[in-house]
Amino acid sequence: MTCVGIDMIEIPRIKKCMKNKNFLKYILGEDEYKQLENRNFPEQSVAANFCVKEAFAKAVGKGMFYLGIKNIQALRDSLGKPYLKISGKAKKIADIKNLKFSVSITHTKEYASAVVVGFDS
Repeated sequence: MTCVGIDMIEIPRIKKCMKNKNFLKYILGEDEYKQLENRNFPEQSVAANFCVKEAFAKAVGKGMFYLGIKNIQALRDSLGKPYLKISGKAKKIADIKNLKFSVSITHTKEYASAVVVGFDS
């Protein structure tokens, strides 16, 4: 089984949401928060992470808030390559469907986008 999800968002929309001091704590998982905090929460990266969450939800066919927005974390390895860390309901769905995931993120000054591909593990 293969599944694909894609999402795109206007970065100024996320920048506006970031003015609410609770927004980042609401949407970011613990590891994700720490990683972005170390980079001073660049709005392009926050927007890209949000896209990853939406793209993952679309790939597995469930709502992002059903899965738990913090259960879908977009992290980067030491070279900057993005990867997913999933837990809770998101992991349960992935395990039931026997899926592993690959993620790709991009952004311009105005837009961020992500693609998540799920494939048989």
